[in-house]
Amino acid sequence: MSQGFGGDREVDIDGFMSFSLSVQNRGKSRVGLAFENHLSHLFNSLGIHHSRATITERRSKPDFLFPGVTEYHDPAFDPLRLTMLGVKSTCKDRWRQILPEADRISPKHLLTLEAGISGNQTDEMQSQGVHLVLPRALHETYSASQRGWLQDVRGFTDLVVVRQQADRK
Repeated sequence: MSQGFGGDREVDIDGFMSFSLSVQNRGKSRVGLAFENHLSHLFNSLGIHHSRATITERRSKPDFLFPGVTEYHDPAFDPLRLTMLGVKSTCKDRWRQILPEADRISPKHLLTLEAGISGNQTDEMQSQGVHLVLPRALHETYSASQRGWLQDVRGFTDLVVVRQQADRK
């Protein structure tokens, strides 16, 4: 466990940085997984059918498919009743990772906890057919023009519930 620290010899800066980044990335991965677990619990408590991290085209794994992967892969199932949600606790440029997931679904939804994403980034999200979903408390960290198209978590879950109720009729 002395990797990168040198001990009796010269300090290995590159080794230290590599080790540090691996520890950081493990922490970020746990945060993302915990976030997804909380969302799955929310969807279950609302009676929302969903599949999590299932395989679509090109071995892509969208975080959530609604109502589920079986319906997604059924060509007879109306794609307007399908919803995809990507989840990123922070976005940066990683929001683009959701674009090739779930070809049958447009627009795609992305839920994040990141405050105040730049106007350039959100403009690009819009142009790529990505709907940004944020907790209501974060909406105030966005400009007035951005807030006009943001969706909150309640609005997203309401949308999914309406689509699933239409399936049951």
